[in-house]
Amino acid sequence: MVESIILIVFAAMLVAGIVMGIPLLATLVAGLVLFCGYGLFRGHGPVAVAKMASEGVKTIGGVLVFFVIIGALTASWRAAGTIPAITCWSASLVSPETLVIVSFLLCSFMSMVTGSSYASAATVGVICLTIANAMKADPAIVGGAILAGSFVGDRCSPLSSAAALVATITHTQVFDNVRRMVRTGIVPFVLSCCAYVALGPIAAGTGMAPSFEGSFASSFDLSWVVTIPIALILVLSLFKVNVKATMLTSLAAALLICIFVQHTPIESLPSILVFGYKSKNLAIARMVNGGGVLSMVEIIAIVGVASTYSGLFSGTGLLVGLHKYVTKIARHSTPFISVLATSIATCTVACDQVVAIMLTSQLCDECERSASALALDLENSAAIISSVVPWSTSCIGIIAFVGMPMGSVAFNFLTMLIPLWTLVLSIYQHGHPGFTDGKVARLLGLDKRDDVRLLADEAQAVA
Repeated sequence: MVESIILIVFAAMLVAGIVMGIPLLATLVAGLVLFCGYGLFRGHGPVAVAKMASEGVKTIGGVLVFFVIIGALTASWRAAGTIPAITCWSASLVSPETLVIVSFLLCSFMSMVTGSSYASAATVGVICLTIANAMKADPAIVGGAILAGSFVGDRCSPLSSAAALVATITHTQVFDNVRRMVRTGIVPFVLSCCAYVALGPIAAGTGMAPSFEGSFASSFDLSWVVTIPIALILVLSLFKVNVKATMLTSLAAALLICIFVQHTPIESLPSILVFGYKSKNLAIARMVNGGGVLSMVEIIAIVGVASTYSGLFSGTGLLVGLHKYVTKIARHSTPFISVLATSIATCTVACDQVVAIMLTSQLCDECERSASALALDLENSAAIISSVVPWSTSCIGIIAFVGMPMGSVAFNFLTMLIPLWTLVLSIYQHGHPGFTDGKVARLLGLDKRDDVRLLADEAQAVA
């Protein structure tokens, strides 16, 4: 009974925080106090409670370092002219009828390269909506394509902080997860492309795309050299080089380009890496400014505080009752149905992608018999569902930054189709236990680790 009250109070705090405009970090800190209080109520001493909280933080130490590198990398790409060069190239590909599909594909590409929905939206996303407004195209449809494309990398880029978090908490390998995510997402991606192609003529405006090359050329050297940092990411990722090593290599290349191509003073580089890039050209500032380690401080703090919950939940047994109920659902239906239902609840209540991933993982860690299968489930649910929850930080942040209308959420087809497609596969697999042994399953990213017979064998053993 007490456990239910605690969870209801926490959910109410999260909802109230969103309604009242209270920063998510403050609400999470209040939640930390609440859960620590529960630990003390259960008879655990202050030292024991503090140790529980610290155990949770230890599990995501590598992710926090990852965030720092991401912040520095995104700033260096801006300063090196890499982002401006891609922007110019993007504008040259657009026509009124192709704006929607091109916006989706370009944001998908950028999010895969950067691993961040925010980075994709803040660069190519802003450009695509700027072009849409100049062409008088439908901003809601174009915005939906931008939102959908921006989350492609959040789910299956080797540079994604969400992918790194999922790999860390499930004790799996990022590159193995990414390979499976790409394959399981092929059908939803193709269907999304078809939808955006069909919507192209409907959303088309009456004007032509503006040219940004003149504006950027006055501040950057836009030669092919500036694309080297992105090329390194792509090539090293294909060869499965360690993610951090890949990112640091790209960072080093970007810094060299800053010095020798863009002629950035060496003494200004530390400031750029820490505080982000700031252009003196006001005409392009909104499109290229940003990045830097400090830009990641809030998400580092959010992840750090949220990570304490897992240690407290485990140590105090707060989620034991709910955990058993979620596991029971998985045994009587399919694992993904249980994970999906839990993800919808956590994304709706937690209002944040990171918190939703961690809570869903905590509640569903026994739904699958394979860590890799659980990672796949999390990436196909909790990691992306927040993008269609209008009040979540993942959704509203991008909408506000890019300037798209709230109605864009309705056209975010990809992150709706991925959970639905995975649900279809889950139900089909449940009715055809040998499905994962076939070639079709392997093409779709499934293998023996996803075999439902593992759960059936366990259920019989328990019975």
